[in-house]
Amino acid sequence: MARLEVIDGVYAGKQIDVIDELYIGRTSDDYSDPSHVLGLPEAEVSRQHARILRRGREYVLQDLGSTNGTLLGGHRIAANVLYPLGDGADIRVGPTHLLFHLDGVDSPTVAGSPASAAASGTAPGSRAPIRSSRRGLSVRVHDDEVRAPDVSMAIDASQLLMEIRDRLSPAEADLGQVLKRLQAMTQVSIALGALTDLEELLGRIMELIFDIFPTAQRAFIMLHDSDTGEFEPVAARGREGSLERDEQIAVSRTIVDEVVGKKQSILSLDALGDERFAARESIVSLSIRSVMSAPLLIDNEVLGLLQVDNPSDSHAFNSEDLQVLTGICAQTAVALKNFQLYADIENLFEGFVKASVHAIEARDPITAGHSFRVAEFTERLARAVDSADLPRLKTVNFNRDQIRELRYAALLHDFGKVGVREHVLTKEKKLYGHEMAMLEQRFRYALVCLERERYRQLLALQEEKHLSPKALRVERERLEAEIAEESKRLEGFLDVVSRANEPTISRGGISDGLLEISQYQFPDREGNHHPLLTEFEFSDLTLARGSLTPKERREIEAHVSHSFAFLRLIPWTGPLAGVPHIAHAHHEKLDGSGYPLGLKADEISIQTRILTIADIYDALTSGDRPYKGGLTTEEALDILGDEGRRGRIDSDLYEVFIASKAYER
Repeated sequence: MARLEVIDGVYAGKQIDVIDELYIGRTSDDYSDPSHVLGLPEAEVSRQHARILRRGREYVLQDLGSTNGTLLGGHRIAANVLYPLGDGADIRVGPTHLLFHLDGVDSPTVAGSPASAAASGTAPGSRAPIRSSRRGLSVRVHDDEVRAPDVSMAIDASQLLMEIRDRLSPAEADLGQVLKRLQAMTQVSIALGALTDLEELLGRIMELIFDIFPTAQRAFIMLHDSDTGEFEPVAARGREGSLERDEQIAVSRTIVDEVVGKKQSILSLDALGDERFAARESIVSLSIRSVMSAPLLIDNEVLGLLQVDNPSDSHAFNSEDLQVLTGICAQTAVALKNFQLYADIENLFEGFVKASVHAIEARDPITAGHSFRVAEFTERLARAVDSADLPRLKTVNFNRDQIRELRYAALLHDFGKVGVREHVLTKEKKLYGHEMAMLEQRFRYALVCLERERYRQLLALQEEKHLSPKALRVERERLEAEIAEESKRLEGFLDVVSRANEPTISRGGISDGLLEISQYQFPDREGNHHPLLTEFEFSDLTLARGSLTPKERREIEAHVSHSFAFLRLIPWTGPLAGVPHIAHAHHEKLDGSGYPLGLKADEISIQTRILTIADIYDALTSGDRPYKGGLTTEEALDILGDEGRRGRIDSDLYEVFIASKAYER
């Protein structure tokens, strides 16, 4: 038998038995036996990506025609070709790093051959794969198990168990109760290292605190509020459940000041009779009897405190309880400090992303705000999908990290516009401003040339026939009338050009007026004839849609590839690894008519499909495009609906977009 070890990726540490066949793909829904599938959720992984197959005493790897390919020994393997696998073979599927292990199975290979290199996990000429130091820490798990979390601080369980049993009286030393308490303390330690959401962490501590302290009736955590400078309750719980009303949270400022000011843990067996607190009104009014409170202290900084109390029973806690509470608070303080540092990093990165978007949009003030609006619509639609009742979307759920990943992809989806020349990016009409100014000058020059030609004809006539003053005046008036008529005609031509210069969103034919202008010529002073419109001007003025020439449109469309190239340079952490790929495909269409890769249907992730709808809607309604005013919401939704009926966007997501009103700002 063989096994596959996950070194890096969302399932790092997991090991999977490979008996006869194991498929690797983005979902297990496409296979008749999901137990033979390693499902990887990353966007880079195709639905049916690769498989490992046993052939006699040998195992082979096959890429199933995936979009992003499969790496063996650092080299991409050809699709649908069988590659022998040897013990320690190094495999990469998207961002997931795998090691193949043979347990008692000999894999016959020929030394020095390409097959031998593939079987050993290396490609010809490449270095042998480096074994991850994490192998020694991995645990064998199956589908109903989870990876053991990293723990920043741990409790010496055996020593603690002996100390607790030694200090308890025989009547109290019930082994079951001791084990229950120890298990709860261990769970707190694990939660402190494993959970990355502060609210979830505090809630978990509140749940376990009553198993650790069986006599506790109430508990709460206070944290320092940097805005107010005060310590405020952030989590509270009673033995029967959460405390939601402020008056139920027994917060004595006397005790808080004592713990925070002196940075000490305190234990009062009977607060009503304690000389330190007996005269304090808050102790009496809040019915506090036995109470323990310990600071969340790290590097001499008090981050908050954790308090447990019993309002009816004195002597509910002892000094050993206080030691345990202080130890829990010490671990919690480390976790909270890590949360603060992590939040600082998140805020710093968030600021960088926003500053980057502002910098890009500053190059094109016309579309300023587009990326932020698209991010807002995208996030709303993703959250609406979580609660959608449509059959195909019921299994789709986005966690906090996935929502953040999608939001960053939406904010940065147009970042590649930094690589587009500014005059192309900001082109408002079919002709650039300097081109239109030159064209207007040519019209005026044409009129001057025509006037000059007519007056030369008048002078030639006078020299030939020696007209009388009256006849000369009549001839001059006729000539001036012709010039006025020709001037009016040229003004009409210029008006036709001005109208043709305005971009449109619908296709239309070439106007007769523009054809007439293209055939018009005027003589210069040497008698050479010139067209009013050059071939390039005529071509630009007859663009079917928009303001861009085919070459300029290709340059604009290249911003998607520029975005992908830029985003790939950022070392996105695991939960955000899909940002470049989500942004890269936001102009793809389900029928394959999009760009830049012409992806179809299942090749486009649901995150990208959500982003696409948000992007199209804002482009239609914002009114910030140079070639059109903003459409109404109804008009834009009609266009999106038509795109869905034509199979170009996801019609189910479109329905959720409408039902949830995710488009409302």
